[in-house]
Amino acid sequence: MPIRGPLHWIDGHGWLILLGGGDWQHGETDQVDAEALALANLDRPMLVILDSGPRDEAEALLEHFTALGGPGGEVLVLSEMRPEHYHSPRLLEFLDEIGLLYLGGTDPACIARNLQNTPLIERILKGFVTLQGLIIIGAGAGAAALGAWVADTNQTPVPGLGFLRSAIVMPHFTRTEEAAALRALLRARPDFLGLGIPDSTALTLGPAGEVSPLGTGEVTAVVHAEEP
Repeated sequence: MPIRGPLHWIDGHGWLILLGGGDWQHGETDQVDAEALALANLDRPMLVILDSGPRDEAEALLEHFTALGGPGGEVLVLSEMRPEHYHSPRLLEFLDEIGLLYLGGTDPACIARNLQNTPLIERILKGFVTLQGLIIIGAGAGAAALGAWVADTNQTPVPGLGFLRSAIVMPHFTRTEEAAALRALLRARPDFLGLGIPDSTALTLGPAGEVSPLGTGEVTAVVHAEEP
């Protein structure tokens, strides 16, 4: 398991790119998106997964990466998925081929709930761990979902996807409302590290313990402090 200080993440040949957010349509994530493409095997296709919203939004995001030199691929909107779709042989075979996964949306608990204990997350994990070397961009809620815990709509901690073993990720971090929400999560789970990632900013985590910030902002590490 790669370890850098208090950060622990899943061992494998892939990279995690935790993007706080930003408007890709106005170029706010171009630096991070280009770095993801530089790390990815562009002979393999890309998959965009969003939790909800119109399908053409996911397709436009895929086209954005294609315009930056990406390989093209397919999109999934989790709100459109029925139970049988998670077992589609064609989809699972496609997951074995992808080199870049974009995971985004607005509700991290929804993303985690819809992917946990499914053949999809098993194939994604396999792609990350093996020589397939899957690059995973977690954007906004997708970055939060990759952490150990996320907050549901009642601000109660629920398990995330656990690619980060020791951290809780708070995207769109501004040190105000998001900082208070992150501190609340850490009070409930005090043994974990909090990562506050603002828009247009990312933290990349590599297979040999590489940790590198990208973008225009600063990543904030937060630990729980016992009140006197």
